[in-house]
Amino acid sequence: MSSLSCDIVTPEAKLLSEDFYMVIVPGVEGEMGFLQGHAPLVSALADGTVRLHKEAGDKERAIALQGGYVEVTGEKVIILANRACAVEDIDVEAVRAEREEALHHLEQLSADDAGRPTLEAALAWCDLRLKAVA
Repeated sequence: MSSLSCDIVTPEAKLLSEDFYMVIVPGVEGEMGFLQGHAPLVSALADGTVRLHKEAGDKERAIALQGGYVEVTGEKVIILANRACAVEDIDVEAVRAEREEALHHLEQLSADDAGRPTLEAALAWCDLRLKAVA
């Protein structure tokens, strides 16, 4: 079966570099799936879950991601994400605690506080990871 190389990279590190049969990403206008030989494409990504399949019909591997871009050639998919983590690595209790802390700090800020967007992004990242494991 033909495969497609996939790299998932964040500002901190390369999270993944493997071959897959199919890669499905959350695009800003809906999900997009890629197989080997796909036409070249560059697109913005929505917050969501990347689904990876080693073979047709197999159990998928999931990676939660927050924002970024995808570049596709006929042989490779490169995902540049603001944040990403494997769903199986998500510690639900730790994320819930992180979410509560972000909410607490957010409640202390005024509507025009410069730190508000950072806390809102952190809260959205917590919600995204919790949704990914649900």
